[in-house]
Amino acid sequence: MLRQIPLIALSVAAVLLAQAAAQSCPQWPAAATGQGITPVERARAPITVFSELVLIEYNAVFKFLLAQPELGLVDITKTQITLDSVRLNYVHGIWYEMPPKAEVLAHVDKAGPKPARKARALLVMGKEDPPTVREVLVTLENEGGGLPVASNLEAVNIHSSKWPEVPYNQRPHGVMDQVGQVIAIMKVYEQLNLFLKAAFNGYSYGESCEPKCIGDNYGAYQWLSDDIQRAIYIWFFMPEAAEGDGGYIHPLPLQVLAAGRKDDLSSWEITKWWFNGHFFPSISDLIAAWNADKDGLRTSFRILKPAGAAKLYSNFEARPGPKRGADQPVGPVAYEPYGRRFSVGQNNRVSWLGWQLYVGYLPHYGPRYMDVRFKGERIAYEISMQEALASYGGNDLSQANTVYLDSHWGIGASVRELVQGIDCPMTAAYMDAVTFFKGASKPNLHKNAICVFEHNPDTPTLRHYSYSYQFYGAVPGASLVVRMVSEINNYDYITDLILSNDGMLEVKVVTSGYVQATAFKAAYRDSFGYPLMYNISGTLHTHVLAWKVDLDIGGTQNSVNIHHMKVGEADDGAGGKIYINKYEAEIAETEDEAAYSTSMAAPKIPVVIAESKKNMFGSPRGYKVQLNRPLLNLEPEGYDRSKALGFMKYSFAATKHKDAEAHSSSIYGQARLSNPSTSLTDYVDGEPLRNQDVVVWVNSGLYHIPVAEDAPVTTTTGNSLGFSLVPFNWANESPATDMADMIEITSENKAVPAVKTAVTRCQPSYLDVKFLQSGWESA
Repeated sequence: MLRQIPLIALSVAAVLLAQAAAQSCPQWPAAATGQGITPVERARAPITVFSELVLIEYNAVFKFLLAQPELGLVDITKTQITLDSVRLNYVHGIWYEMPPKAEVLAHVDKAGPKPARKARALLVMGKEDPPTVREVLVTLENEGGGLPVASNLEAVNIHSSKWPEVPYNQRPHGVMDQVGQVIAIMKVYEQLNLFLKAAFNGYSYGESCEPKCIGDNYGAYQWLSDDIQRAIYIWFFMPEAAEGDGGYIHPLPLQVLAAGRKDDLSSWEITKWWFNGHFFPSISDLIAAWNADKDGLRTSFRILKPAGAAKLYSNFEARPGPKRGADQPVGPVAYEPYGRRFSVGQNNRVSWLGWQLYVGYLPHYGPRYMDVRFKGERIAYEISMQEALASYGGNDLSQANTVYLDSHWGIGASVRELVQGIDCPMTAAYMDAVTFFKGASKPNLHKNAICVFEHNPDTPTLRHYSYSYQFYGAVPGASLVVRMVSEINNYDYITDLILSNDGMLEVKVVTSGYVQATAFKAAYRDSFGYPLMYNISGTLHTHVLAWKVDLDIGGTQNSVNIHHMKVGEADDGAGGKIYINKYEAEIAETEDEAAYSTSMAAPKIPVVIAESKKNMFGSPRGYKVQLNRPLLNLEPEGYDRSKALGFMKYSFAATKHKDAEAHSSSIYGQARLSNPSTSLTDYVDGEPLRNQDVVVWVNSGLYHIPVAEDAPVTTTTGNSLGFSLVPFNWANESPATDMADMIEITSENKAVPAVKTAVTRCQPSYLDVKFLQSGWESA
């Protein structure tokens, strides 16, 4: 009979924590603002090699560029745009140029000289002959007073390509495109309103439309031919108790294609019309078909408008009826009984339980995390988002042709302020972001755009209760989350970098926001989506997030050890044969051997290892790259449009580090998918990979079939993408075993876990981080 064992006892470390709990519980400093350091300290922070550009540097670079007479740049925000001067030279974006990796490591690891600090600028050169897009580097230096000055302008090839310049019509979206769209619509303005009023019960478009206004929104770009080099799909919507957000789920069954010839914006016109399942070459043809009721176009046309409470389907107004939780409206909240265990230092350097990293961002590609270390060792030199794809399907004009490469629209420049207690816990610290993008004349300060908080996971990191009741051992779960949210028009990308106390790192992106909708047809249920409202359907689409992971395990000499999962044979002990699981580990000799698509029939587990660095058991130290929901391009091999989607060809690829191969996608691919400046497929070219500086490229995705529950916006639950980096013989035992709160309960020990003691003694104390409405201020 098993004897009953009394509970509970604490380890020595837990006893120390219990003694600390008897003392007064610390409060956060009164001078804090919710950020990790005070604004005064932040302003005085010395610039490091990993620091993103600051406000004063952006202004110095912009001022310098405008002063270069050979560039002929103008401040587009202060320039009158007419048809005669619609092509201008202007600065589209500025960002920090990370120095060559070898220079950075020599400085950081070997006390070498600090690399020159440079900014990269994207210039749209519309007045050139021919017009073009170029990128330049501007060196930043400090004057005697410490103020930055720009100097030494140098032309460079476009990132990750051999292109010295980019064709003008592959430029990122900007104010010039809005000019082209307006020109195209104004050419048919009177006829358009004539049709709208007839088809949509007196509603109209443009000036003097109140109170019955129809709006428009744009979709993706296309390069249709050498003659029509830039085209955009426009769809119309009728707001219904909706404020803002472009009426994304209020579409009308009316779409058009606006296009221009060569680089002449004055030539823009509507080249194709789509109405309620029918295509027309011109507005005149549409009106003629409507008047003649061709194929029942007019008499069969109906729009069922929502009434009463149904009108609320697109917004966050309170619904009628009882409310769950109305008597207890606030749920559980996290708090830190002894104060924070993490710190946010100068230059966005985050530290927590042996982890250190620098948090940064690029205005086009989004978040990047530099010099990621665990227990003093660098795990990754860089972890950065490369692309966010949304590819749609439908049988109308716009949806069928929509492929968004969100770098083109500015993932990093679309970060927004975070709301305390909802976007981030009450305990979070905040950091600002500064970007210069989309033809701005000054940097945009995004207040509280990044939050950092410690998270108490719902499971312990390590845990076992002896089957024979002899002992209980555990390490409480603990994670640190670095979060930023990008609002790419209708969609929200909530991006988390999650650090665990056992050395695991996870990148997770959760999607929410409005779906892109279209007019619902019964056939959609079988192919493209289900209705959100009587005559409105969400549209099937694919989300794919691409990432770059520059791992440095024990240094920059790494290899990729691919574990091929197999089935082997064994003796069952009675003369029979059984099948067993096994793996065959194979180190990739070349880049081609380390690039593959995930297959359920031939599963692989890739591990980046340092062959010359072993743990105490002789195993090469490494980190496993665990793919979460990899997704591949379903389009046929060789399809022109897929060339810009090279990051989707492989669910896992490893290449030799090259400074010139900085990104796996490009902001210039959106406007011509068949001719991108950058494609991951170009990097995988058979070079030796063993014992090299290895860079891993991964993607994660999901298929989203919209349903009724996607109104008003999609839920974050179930829509998670990402990957994990997991220690793989990196240590001699679980890295979590040195945690002070590890506990073992046996018959000899009787006490209460430290966390239980702490929460009974210390009450939460929160700073009020106000919602500053910086978006409205900057707009």
